[in-house]
Amino acid sequence: MENNKQIAEEIIKLREEIRVLVEKKDTGQNSEVTALVSYITDERERTNRLLAGLMERIKRLEYKSSVKEENPIEAMRKKGFEEIALSQLDARIIDFVQAKGLACADDIKDLMGYKGRNAACTRLKKLCSEQLLQRIQLGHKVYYRFDAGKATNALIISPPQ
Repeated sequence: MENNKQIAEEIIKLREEIRVLVEKKDTGQNSEVTALVSYITDERERTNRLLAGLMERIKRLEYKSSVKEENPIEAMRKKGFEEIALSQLDARIIDFVQAKGLACADDIKDLMGYKGRNAACTRLKKLCSEQLLQRIQLGHKVYYRFDAGKATNALIISPPQ
């Protein structure tokens, strides 16, 4: 707003200077006045184009900010994302597998503090069936890794930790 006031004041000053220069009768000064008026007119047109461009950018930014204020979960649902509800433990397993790259049931057993591997295997198989993890068998061991390609259309919802 303050810039608009400054611009308005400058325009008023320039108009006053132009009026004073136009009133001069000397022919030698009239050619200077004509050049000055032409320059000021060109400068004003450039300024108006610049201000119009800035106003358009401001409008676009306001629109983008209003769109971003929408609930991100609702926005993802509108884009066709499928919701997958995860427990805190499953979300923790997914985070661990993403960080490590590959994880086996023994890793999950140690992470969760289970006594045996059965619970870890069950959780990993469940996450694999939901297509969040990919199963890879290397020799006698089965490893799991996070499959970002299959999980791109999934909206993973887990309770706060």
